[in-house]
Amino acid sequence: MNLQPIDKEGSMGIGLMIVFVALILAASISTGVIMKQAEDISEKGDSVSNGISDSINRRMELTGAWVAGGIDCSAELFQHSGFSGWSVVFDVGDYDRAAMEALGATDNDASSIIVEEGCNIVMYEGESFDGSWVTYFGAGDHTLSSIIAAGGANDEISSISVMSFSLVLFLELGPGSPPILVDDISTSTVCANGDKISVDYSLIVDSGARLIENTNTLGADANIALGEVITDDMTVRVEMAFDQCVPNIGFRMPLDINVNYGGITSYILPIGSDEIGYDLMHQPW
Repeated sequence: MNLQPIDKEGSMGIGLMIVFVALILAASISTGVIMKQAEDISEKGDSVSNGISDSINRRMELTGAWVAGGIDCSAELFQHSGFSGWSVVFDVGDYDRAAMEALGATDNDASSIIVEEGCNIVMYEGESFDGSWVTYFGAGDHTLSSIIAAGGANDEISSISVMSFSLVLFLELGPGSPPILVDDISTSTVCANGDKISVDYSLIVDSGARLIENTNTLGADANIALGEVITDDMTVRVEMAFDQCVPNIGFRMPLDINVNYGGITSYILPIGSDEIGYDLMHQPW
């Protein structure tokens, strides 16, 4: 039998060739996987970047603010600290000593007061809106201890002012903001209410909001409702009523326009008048 000799060098060359080709294929596959992963990371990075940008830009801006007038409310003044004894109800208005007594109150004999939501009161030691002390209160039940903590005194009330207040606000999307769901937009303000801090907060859909065309965002003759969306071609008219923080003339009122998952825009509105139509943003201060 004739046996053929084995060409070991040729066999090894073929083996090395196979290994080399396999390495090239593996490298090619790895490069493809890496490039795919890089593309996925880049897309995710763009998505996160866009999400952050949208979150930063999601905001509403105040373009106008007018005094809209007051609402019906009152304050009841009591003789004793625990809301007992004689009592007199004061509607919105100014009452000097003579006016207070004409309604049945006794000068220098009151020690507590209940203020309805939407009203703000100022109580004076003097009989003509003056005297040695002045105290301010918003809605709530205010005992003698509250009056004293706010700077007043027992049995020294001689005149009182009862006020109510609301504003009309005009809101638009901030520059670069994407459309915003109305459910995410709210207004808020804070104030000192006697011896405590109070907050007025409301969603714009709870405030009878409409576009300046007097329609909702769908063009219907109705208030804006949950689920509607504000876009950059819309101006929203919102009436902001004050339950706790009814401002006084001369007060610099802080106002925040809040957007969930977005930004807060903050303003200071100097209250220079309570006349209906008074423009709070375009005065020569």
